[in-house]
Amino acid sequence: MSFSLNEAQKTVVAHRDGPLLVVAGAGTGKTRVIVERITNLLSQGIEAKQILAVTFTEKSAAEMLDRVLEAQSNFAVELPVLTFNAFGESLLREFNTDIGLSRNFILLGESAKIVFLRQHLEELELDYYSPFSNPDGLLPDIADHFSKLKQHVITPEVYENFVSKMPRGDEAEQLEQQKHTELSRAYRHYLALSKQYNVIDYDDQIYRAIELLESRPNVRTILRKRYYTIMIDEFQDTNPMQSRLIDLLVNETQNLMVVGDDDQSIYGFRGATLANILEFKTRYPKAQQVALTENYRSTQSILDSSHKLITHNNPFRLEEKLGIDKKLHAQTEGEQATLKDFTELSLELQWIGEDISDRLEAGASPGDIAILCRRNTTAKEMSQVLEFMEIEHVVIGERYQLYKAPIVRLLVECLRTVIDSEASISLYHTLSSVLFKVEASLLADLASQAKRQHQSLEAIILSQTDGSYEPLQSAVKIIQDWRTESAVLPVGKLVYKIIDQTGYKNTLSETALSDPEAAHSIMQLSEFFKTLKEFESIALQPTTVQYLESFPVLEAAGDSNEDGTLEVTNNAISVLTIHKSKGLEWETVYIPDCTEGSFPLRARGGGIALPEALITNSSSEADEHMAEERRLMYVALTRAKENLILTYSQRHHTPTPRKPSRFLKEVFGELPETVPQDASKEETISELELLTRTPTLQKDIPLPKTMYQNDLIQVSVSQIVTFLNCPLDFYYRYILSLPEAPNPATSYGSAIHGGIEAINKALVTGEDITLEALKAELETSLVLDGYASKAQQERSKKQAMQTLESFYTQNFVLKKHIPLYVEWPFSTKIPDAQMVIRGRLDVVFGTEEGIEIRDYKTSVSVGTPEKAKQRATASTQLTLYALIWKEIHGELPKKLSLEFVDTNQIGSVGKTQRGIDSMHAKLVEMSKAIKNNQFIPGKDHRYCQHPDLG
Repeated sequence: MSFSLNEAQKTVVAHRDGPLLVVAGAGTGKTRVIVERITNLLSQGIEAKQILAVTFTEKSAAEMLDRVLEAQSNFAVELPVLTFNAFGESLLREFNTDIGLSRNFILLGESAKIVFLRQHLEELELDYYSPFSNPDGLLPDIADHFSKLKQHVITPEVYENFVSKMPRGDEAEQLEQQKHTELSRAYRHYLALSKQYNVIDYDDQIYRAIELLESRPNVRTILRKRYYTIMIDEFQDTNPMQSRLIDLLVNETQNLMVVGDDDQSIYGFRGATLANILEFKTRYPKAQQVALTENYRSTQSILDSSHKLITHNNPFRLEEKLGIDKKLHAQTEGEQATLKDFTELSLELQWIGEDISDRLEAGASPGDIAILCRRNTTAKEMSQVLEFMEIEHVVIGERYQLYKAPIVRLLVECLRTVIDSEASISLYHTLSSVLFKVEASLLADLASQAKRQHQSLEAIILSQTDGSYEPLQSAVKIIQDWRTESAVLPVGKLVYKIIDQTGYKNTLSETALSDPEAAHSIMQLSEFFKTLKEFESIALQPTTVQYLESFPVLEAAGDSNEDGTLEVTNNAISVLTIHKSKGLEWETVYIPDCTEGSFPLRARGGGIALPEALITNSSSEADEHMAEERRLMYVALTRAKENLILTYSQRHHTPTPRKPSRFLKEVFGELPETVPQDASKEETISELELLTRTPTLQKDIPLPKTMYQNDLIQVSVSQIVTFLNCPLDFYYRYILSLPEAPNPATSYGSAIHGGIEAINKALVTGEDITLEALKAELETSLVLDGYASKAQQERSKKQAMQTLESFYTQNFVLKKHIPLYVEWPFSTKIPDAQMVIRGRLDVVFGTEEGIEIRDYKTSVSVGTPEKAKQRATASTQLTLYALIWKEIHGELPKKLSLEFVDTNQIGSVGKTQRGIDSMHAKLVEMSKAIKNNQFIPGKDHRYCQHPDLG
């Protein structure tokens, strides 16, 4: 922002001690205020690691950290800016022994949680649901119920006590009591099983952190002393669990600043409750309050319309509750919002497209225009219209069902063929697919014969004596070989074998550079392999049979994944749902389909509701459905900077007329008369035309959101090393995430690093740690799959134990060197390159000569000091570490080393400014190449994942 701080903002920035409630209206610069306050505290001598800033998304956390770095002239402070979940998990990793977790506990994704429940279905004792034919289909609802219980910090004891007091007079009450008795029992079992199997789910990242702090006062004291001040962004979106975690961390000085706006609370479906912000001053009576009302985004006319709307949520707003004035004040007046009414939805959406086209012809930038939709279906229909009109656009945050992706369905069908020789339909589809490319005509006759003779297609194919069927029979024999291997191979490794052995992986790779559809298939394939890895991590038997038995549960869970390739761009119109628009802004905003039933949506039931009496103390009347729908409209209105257009139509796809949204009258007062269809206009776009039109493919695959934010390339050191070696390999590894063959060396290195980290941290803290405990931990973290033989597995395990023992003796027992930092996190901006480098240094030593940065390597091939020195001298990684340290501390480290722990060899080098300048120039060129989608082949391809270049 170019403006200077206003008085209210200055008050927030200058605040030092005690609780503070900052009511920050839309567009009032709340992120800047948080950043400025952090900077101010740093200037007053508060250490960065004493300032905890918590937000909701990784993107918000990264943006906040980047802005602090910018304000600190790129001095990369060790500042904890984290999401709630990342912070909670960091506590569990740090204090795992205090809560009875192994250090390498497994985090269950949503799909893995459903599979875990299914694996232990009998132990949950779900009698109430047993009459249903498909109890598996209820598991997502049961998992969601457990999630809600955790979000409201309801323990099994509290739930069971509540159930014991439920009335049980008539049959209905008895059934309700039976249901919740069963659910409370299953909830207790689920928590016990999670501990037994050393797993946590996403809610546990916070729920179990609360358990840690409540059961271990010593840990609570450590953390309260650690953080001088805590800042929470978007406080209106917190659920009771998140709020409880913060309350437990606040020390006696109550240095807690929460920033939020009750009028922008729109995540009730995620468990958020306005009770947290509405009751903040009740929980913290000494809290000061500051309202930020100077809006630097929208015109006054837009703000006035928005305020007229949101006041209909009174009296359950902070404005009335605290007696403050929240009315926003703009810098300019501007035009009034526009309302358009149509007879048909098709006319409405077409008019929006035409109006956008007119604005673009008049010189408007496409990146300044957005269409905000209440429903995903509206966004999809709007996208179809824009596609037909050839208006370039992106659908931001578009969701797709991974298990419906063609490449995933193909591989699941192939797996069915593998485990069942009688699955003739699956075999037909597999053989005729891109995996084997058998002519359909060749298969058709055999399929008919199999049907007539009541035999399997596989048996009929193998019985043919005509030599022309030999290629087909060879394909079936390959499938039979997979069938034999499926009994011992984990499902993920079998799937990799399928795409590798058939050549499909290479085919996709070779066409991905010229065919965006193939590139997108690789990205979906990568997501599929992540779900397979998740399944393998928690399945009792991670075989193909077990996976296919669990597959209906995964489909029932609706494993939706966000398409991470789509992002706000300056080159296209943005189409997105209102929930996705939070924190964004555009010059011109359209809000279509403002009708009852669409916006506001009707309240939807479904699932297993928590009894209201159980959550009375952790909810608010302000959480009521219609009030939240009104807040959604408020958020949509306040995204517009200059032009705001709302539209609705009387009829959608049925003859039943739609009523205009009640919100329209609250914004505009009297509604205009219906706009008649202009008979002189060209014929409207028909639904059939929209359905039959083939979408235009993108020319380039956009960079993942995690890599490109706010015009900054964000990469790790290993990603930079890969790019500098071979940009094409970087494209396949990190843009497309091409699945790689299982590599036991990776698991070996990770397990050894975990043990070394534990030893070094114990050296820093002075805690005791035994070799026996370290070996037990190593035993559980070593993954021995992927080796060529059992003998290789045993040699690897023996080597790992020897390496760990040697390191323990040399470092912990003899205590030759005490590290200055262990796993030191950094985030450094390279301004000229428009690049942020993030990562961790294994260990930093402070010696008499100066700073030494050391990285640990696992390799038995480096057995002499000469080889170790040679590797260190040639290491791009060490040069990058030197550059990063110089950016942060203003001087080069004295020494950089590679320690090869398997052979006890250390190679050390010094770096000169000339070498750093050369690396800096390479980073500038790398950033330009990535932004321009230039991924040329490098010179050395020994470790590359891209297709063979011949």
